Amino acid sequence: MAYVVYRLDKRLVLPGLIVGSMFPDLEIPIMVLFFGNRIPDHLVLHSLLGAATIGTILSVLLTFLIYPTLVSSLFRIEKNKVERRCRLSLTLILSAFLGNVSHVLLDVTTHESNPIFWPFLNDVPSPVVPALGGLQNASLTMHVLMAVLFLVFLIYKRENIVEGLLVE
Repeated sequence: MAYVVYRLDKRLVLPGLIVGSMFPDLEIPIMVLFFGNRIPDHLVLHSLLGAATIGTILSVLLTFLIYPTLVSSLFRIEKNKVERRCRLSLTLILSAFLGNVSHVLLDVTTHESNPIFWPFLNDVPSPVVPALGGLQNASLTMHVLMAVLFLVFLIYKRENIVEGLLVE
């Protein structure tokens, strides 16, 4: 999803979108530590408020401080090239924000209820899941859509695929 948003506006920072779009799910290991095997489906980072505030701030920090070293060492991409894309800026902040919020909104299509309006409403039933024929159909539909978008990217971008997916 991050790459799709990036393709819509290339002024955005792809690493910020990537980190932001995955960041809400980082609360899951924390939930396991605190709640054991009786974890709630989602918590604060899966709300619009949590994603827009805590999620954005921490995503920016991760993108700026950790992403360049991690990506350059794991995928052998020139670290300077990654650092240039990850420098602290308003565009990075906006990209991390959009990544976080897009994750929360996309989850509405694959989960039966979400704390999207936390702390005002705790769990809001998804209007999308029933419209797509239930949880299994909704999840399958969204995953197939993401896979097709990924395949379109692979066909479109034939050189520097890894760099195109992680830095661009």
